[in-house]
Amino acid sequence: MSQNMAKVMLKKIITEPLVHFLVIAILLFFIFEQGNSVNDNPNTITVSQARIEQIKQSFLTRWNREPLAKELDNALHRYTINEMYLREARSLNMDIGDKVIDRRLRQKIDFLIEDLVTTKEPTTTDLMQYYQKNIHKYQNLSVFTFQQVHFPSDGNKEELQQKISQQESLIAQGKAPQGELKLLPYQINKRNSKQISRIFGSRFSKELKNAPLSSWSGPIESSHGMHFVLINQRTPATNKAFEVVKSTVQTDWQYENLQLAKASFEEQLIQRYIIEKIPDSIETPQSGVSQ
Repeated sequence: MSQNMAKVMLKKIITEPLVHFLVIAILLFFIFEQGNSVNDNPNTITVSQARIEQIKQSFLTRWNREPLAKELDNALHRYTINEMYLREARSLNMDIGDKVIDRRLRQKIDFLIEDLVTTKEPTTTDLMQYYQKNIHKYQNLSVFTFQQVHFPSDGNKEELQQKISQQESLIAQGKAPQGELKLLPYQINKRNSKQISRIFGSRFSKELKNAPLSSWSGPIESSHGMHFVLINQRTPATNKAFEVVKSTVQTDWQYENLQLAKASFEEQLIQRYIIEKIPDSIETPQSGVSQ
């Protein structure tokens, strides 16, 4: 590789913060693994001091005390036997095409990216900006008390329009519209927008926010049909205080940054790899087979 090409690649890495962190982490992971397996001879198992410390720490975590000399020897023996099994399996290519191993390797990369993202603590300014940008996530939901009449909308358009005109005529005369179906409650008391969406659908819930108070209006379409509604009381949505939802905002901020990091990493991978699509071979008819 020429010196100029190396400089270009280095500059690209430096200008990509996510890639920069990923490269460093992967290099550290590689160095750690190399530190625990420094001998290239497949029949030589080198147990480094770092590996011994790792085994001792695992024992301490499990038993809440340091291992005795004999216990440490046994643990090291189990480690080396396990390493022998793994090397024999790899020598037989048992790790190639194994879905369990493939899935575990994918998980390790996912965990690596997640660790890099979650170790970055957001500032209060970061969280406040995210909170303001996504304020709809941190609100006390609007609450409604209303009446509704319901009629089906599965007839032809002319019949449906005739029904709507009849109800509008009743409303114009100061009368209440008449519904045809009694499966849904006529009076709905103090239900928030999410609860209403579960019953009538999200479109119906959104329309209630703009419906006039104390007078019949409609029709409003729902997952059940058509409705005329009368809003008795409506409490608008209010924003929750930042300090009250700060921990939730931080969790959401970290999750969104994790998704962005994964998307950026995958974009870098797509640029690095060449994907070849090989078409299925076209079977030629065998001789002697009638067409």
